Amino acid sequence: MSASLTLRVPNRIEAFAGVTEAVETLGREEDWAPDVAYAVVLALEELATNVVRHGGSEEGASEIEIKVVSTDTEARVEVRDGGKPFDPFRDAPEPDTEAVLEDRKIGGLGVHLVRVLMDEACYRREGGRNHVTMVKRRS
Repeated sequence: MSASLTLRVPNRIEAFAGVTEAVETLGREEDWAPDVAYAVVLALEELATNVVRHGGSEEGASEIEIKVVSTDTEARVEVRDGGKPFDPFRDAPEPDTEAVLEDRKIGGLGVHLVRVLMDEACYRREGGRNHVTMVKRRS
């Protein structure tokens, strides 16, 4: 089996409800295990939220492109945006997950979740756009 999905959505949080539904549908059609579907959807939501909130362009001012490719061995997610250059895997501070809840800073767990949930995650800047690729193995 192999299938793909490409979506272009406005840089707004509310635009991602349809993305989540489309990715969940692809996962069902491609028979992803529940843990794979959960990881892909949650990692995508976390990354997209960061793009909208911290990407450096006005909300709604630019488009975010999402491509999901499902093969027999993996689910690959690519997210491209026109925000300011930012490598979440190098530039985002590592959260203190050992600190008591009251002492933790608000936020900062999104990139940590992506690192934990996905098997691979990388960033590159190309053509004036951020490109993040995440992979979840299906076996």
